[in-house]
Amino acid sequence: MSHSSTSEVRVSTAHMFELLLDGFPDIIQSVDADGTIVYANRRAAQLLGYAPAELLGKHVSEIYAPEVLDKVRHGFAKLKTHGNLTVNESLLIDQAGNRIPVEIRSFAVYDEAGQFLRTFSILRDIRDIKELQNSLIHAGRLAAIGELAACVAHDINNPLSVIKLYLDMLKHELRDIANIPPAASDLFADGIASIAKASERIERLANHLREFSRTRENQSELVNLHQTLADALFMVTGKINESNLTVIKELPDAVPYVLGDASQLEQVFMNLLSNACDATKGRSAPELHIRITAVTEGTRRNHWAIQITDNGAGIPPEARDQIFTPFFTTKPKGQGTGLGLSISRHIVRRHRGEIQAVSDPGQGAAFTVFLPIADPATLVQPRPPADPAAPAAP
Repeated sequence: MSHSSTSEVRVSTAHMFELLLDGFPDIIQSVDADGTIVYANRRAAQLLGYAPAELLGKHVSEIYAPEVLDKVRHGFAKLKTHGNLTVNESLLIDQAGNRIPVEIRSFAVYDEAGQFLRTFSILRDIRDIKELQNSLIHAGRLAAIGELAACVAHDINNPLSVIKLYLDMLKHELRDIANIPPAASDLFADGIASIAKASERIERLANHLREFSRTRENQSELVNLHQTLADALFMVTGKINESNLTVIKELPDAVPYVLGDASQLEQVFMNLLSNACDATKGRSAPELHIRITAVTEGTRRNHWAIQITDNGAGIPPEARDQIFTPFFTTKPKGQGTGLGLSISRHIVRRHRGEIQAVSDPGQGAAFTVFLPIADPATLVQPRPPADPAAPAAP
């Protein structure tokens, strides 16, 4: 091969190498002994918001968040001395001031005399991984809270039994007290009735928490949607009252039945109701409409349509295609896992149904759950167990 051909190959190889570095999906940069950036690929400029030439000549400390600079200086000094490949996490800061968590892999380059020349580093944006980790941690905490709720519900029943026992004793004692003034008698009676009502609510809530948090295999039973929605509303009563929300219900007179797991469907409705409460915060007259209708035509005929509509802020147009995506949320950081709607859709589809959302910015949102209609009259009832004492059929 001639000298000119060899030079051409070298130029071609160098060009390909430059294309490879520029097309690499992670940041690749090189820093000299003074900490000055002497090379940065196109991804570095894109991620940090600079023009490619702007990064060259910057001190490396200018692209790291202030809170990690001490660690960066220590790591850079250690890398120059040892030269070993290192893997660690750090925090970049882009031109707009946004912090970007990254995973860094670095190694040092030395000359023939062993003098340090520069570092080469690959920095990978790990924001998605961090978000996933945080969401999984939050989901784990929610699961732990569910287990705690079951324990608390169980423990509540013990003191509640004592309250109910002494309440019954008080009722009997009140009947036996003679010459009690009528006004005092009415006052005692009203007090006892209030305690009894509060005790019943606590008992109902405790039993419901225990039932809701119980892990069960998938069930297929006749589910009364009136009752399931009532239970879901009961569980978010605190949020509804806190939001000053007016609840308007349009429910059919006949009981709407579906086949499935009442607890799982309740979870779906609780999530939709809770989201509606969050969406209407700040509204002067927040409203929540719950409507159940039978679909009689189209692809969803013979389905119940359970629609939950709010007059909140609505769903941003750019988020509509992503709201059912796992870990996607429009709520402020720390106020949502991005799992609720994804899990809800999974549950609904497991019930051979579908969930849809319609929204205009500033006009609220309407979520509709479609579930196949179940007719109790057509369901085959299970045979009663055979009586072992009865004679066998001939």
